[in-house]
Amino acid sequence: MDDVVYKGRLEGLEVAFAYVLATRVCNEAIIRHDHDPVAAHLMARALGAGLLYAAPLNERERVNIRWTYHGALKTIIVDAGADGAVRGFVSPHQLPASRSIDELYGEKGTISVVRSEFSKVTSSGTGEAPFRDVVEDLVFFSCISDQVETCGTVLVAFDPDPRQPVRLCRGLFLQALPGCNLARFHHLRERLASDRVRTRLAHESETDNLFEDVLHLMQSGKDKPINVHMTRSVTPVFRCNCSRDKMGAVVRSLPESEREDIKAKGEDLTVRCHFCNERYILSVEECTALWQQQESNP
Repeated sequence: MDDVVYKGRLEGLEVAFAYVLATRVCNEAIIRHDHDPVAAHLMARALGAGLLYAAPLNERERVNIRWTYHGALKTIIVDAGADGAVRGFVSPHQLPASRSIDELYGEKGTISVVRSEFSKVTSSGTGEAPFRDVVEDLVFFSCISDQVETCGTVLVAFDPDPRQPVRLCRGLFLQALPGCNLARFHHLRERLASDRVRTRLAHESETDNLFEDVLHLMQSGKDKPINVHMTRSVTPVFRCNCSRDKMGAVVRSLPESEREDIKAKGEDLTVRCHFCNERYILSVEECTALWQQQESNP
């Protein structure tokens, strides 16, 4: 099954939708970061939610979502664009199989969302993360901070295969457009949470019209047939914009005490990108040259 993001609207209902299949993307992220099962589940749901949240943006926009909790789990960050490019990480990348939600998330959390275009911030906001669930907390942020009535779900299934641990990651977001009947939208929200719809979403064989089947299952017998209008589809891909030059900027930011320690040890310096876990090795000579360059060009 190829990964895909569909974006469109339900004509006559004034409802926008985004649908994602992100199994391959999740597998790459989890393998890159060597996540254990708990962290892997969180990473997959966060990546799926990030792709869904980014889908309505224009093709030049990106969104950076940061979930902060105070239990064993500290931080999840996902950076996603409407073009389907996504990256992210969970900290710590290994999490204990906690016995309770309280142990994993702590009492409460926060969520921060920054939108940008060509690396220029266009909007930002921070709110509560009361549900201690990355998908529900992002939906809550959209409803309260963005003031857009939203509902959504992301389902993840696993296999005991370290080379391909995620068997399925699929999700759906719905958002009320201006003029939407909110009572009707509430009905869609309830149907999205139903066992019948979730079972269809969890169907492992992707078909061309599976997401349309899911949308049609969300209407009652009294409703008019849903007319699905798709406006765009993209292929999700795990992509990081880190580079050796950018890691050099990290080295240049080191304080004098750490610079002297590196010189005294005489060992290569390893700098790791948090988003993709790529490691860049710089020799002491390379580090010294970067510092000298900084001194000559402050």
